[in-house]
Amino acid sequence: MGDWIARSGKRLTAIYATHGHGDHWFGAPELVKRFPDAVTYATPGTIEVMHQQATVGRREVFDKVFPGLIPASPVDAVPVPSGGILLEGNVAQPVETGHTDGDHSTVLHVPSIGLVVAGDVVYNGVHQYLLETVNGGLREWLKGLDRVEALARRAVVASHKNRNRPDDQSSIDETRRYLLNVERLLAEKSTALEFFDEMVKLYPDWVNPGPLWYGALGLIGE
Repeated sequence: MGDWIARSGKRLTAIYATHGHGDHWFGAPELVKRFPDAVTYATPGTIEVMHQQATVGRREVFDKVFPGLIPASPVDAVPVPSGGILLEGNVAQPVETGHTDGDHSTVLHVPSIGLVVAGDVVYNGVHQYLLETVNGGLREWLKGLDRVEALARRAVVASHKNRNRPDDQSSIDETRRYLLNVERLLAEKSTALEFFDEMVKLYPDWVNPGPLWYGALGLIGE
């Protein structure tokens, strides 16, 4: 990513973390080392989750799955200024969406060009991370999608995306339908395998089924 930024001829001024999951920001300190004018921004809620991911999350998940591969991850993010992030004359403003695939999720909205950088609130052709949807999380995620749908938007960029699909706003409703199918099948299926197999039948072209499987194990059990 650093090489791509350098080739672009642009000056990196801001990095924005839509939420606190480590796979979305562990690389930010390395980019700041290379581009020292850049500031990492997040909302206070996201910063709270980042601290958890930098400690407990790393010990229990990331450093086990990727041993020795993740650099030091100090939490150097600061809250977004009240007026948003100004980029080439356009204001990029965080919008709180509540709990979606994790706590304190947000999207970054650029009203002047109808852009929604959707983080993990919206998925696009990818099986969704469900492990943190217990105790009402699915319903909260659906409310978060309603908040995104209420924004002025022409393009919706999902973090987890099949690269062959367009950044279309229809991905909001696709994400919603996926969650509604999850909710229905959780009530109908008694084992994780039955649930997983049915979801894969419904979404044969969706990529990355791993999170669907361990989500099924976490929500239903073996």
